[in-house]
Amino acid sequence: MAKTNEEYDLFELEEELNAKANKKKYKRKMDPVSKVILFISVIVFLGSGGYLVYKYFGEPYLEQLELASYKKDYQSEDPSTAEDGVWNNDEKNKEEERLEDGTLASFQTIRELNSDVVGWINISNTLIDYPVVQTKDNSYYLRHNINKEYNYSGCPFLDYRNSVKPDSDTRNFIIYGHHRRNGTMFAQLKKYNDVDFYKENPVIRFDTIYNRSEWIIFSNFRATTTWASGTPFNYIQTDFKDDAEFLKFVDELKKRSLITTPVDVRADDKILLLSTCSYEKSHWRMVIAARRVRDDESKIDVSKSYKATNPLMP
Repeated sequence: MAKTNEEYDLFELEEELNAKANKKKYKRKMDPVSKVILFISVIVFLGSGGYLVYKYFGEPYLEQLELASYKKDYQSEDPSTAEDGVWNNDEKNKEEERLEDGTLASFQTIRELNSDVVGWINISNTLIDYPVVQTKDNSYYLRHNINKEYNYSGCPFLDYRNSVKPDSDTRNFIIYGHHRRNGTMFAQLKKYNDVDFYKENPVIRFDTIYNRSEWIIFSNFRATTTWASGTPFNYIQTDFKDDAEFLKFVDELKKRSLITTPVDVRADDKILLLSTCSYEKSHWRMVIAARRVRDDESKIDVSKSYKATNPLMP
């Protein structure tokens, strides 16, 4: 049955009254106290957002600027290719200016800031260009920066069991660094998942306070630290009873590698491991393994490296 004009007028009147009632109800809810609470909530929200933006982007950027000033004094160089087909690390170190304690003079400025500094690490075409510190444990620099201030990014640090002294018997140097999602610290080690990137950047420069040196990568592998996420592998082993145990350890690093390379490792070599979180699975670690370039070693051709077909995974 069709509605009369009077029924339409009553319907419209009811809608208008309901709209006014809802408007008054809303106004009653937004009393002065509610407005103050809303205002404070907005301020807190914006403040929290601003803080997170600063911690995620601003703070790392400022840290990079500060480190750049120390790098200028340290005069770090990008990892080089072998000049004339031969690396001459030994000859380069003989030319370095040294202090009375035998340390490189180029480290003097940054070590005045922090005596825990034991080296500097640099990898071409990445953001990895940092001083390396070391203290009596493997926890302090997880959350402290080069200034020893609390900092979520921490600072790359050498395993406390290692020694950078020239007469050290350390065979496996381990440097730990966070995998920050903003790309800083050791996050860009993931670039080595690309074989082409490895072919173009196979060398790590890790200078200690005593000697400059280059290290050529021979493995990129994954490891886990708990049984809950796979089979643990003790890649942070630092003591080896003999050459056979050391070479067996190296073989384990190669079997796990995501890339197959022509880089050999001998019993008298020293190796360097860079360790960071993987994020592929809980408690996994991404580790890059390299060996020290031998004095007067001919340039190593890694152009035929390829993606491993069946690497041993956790």
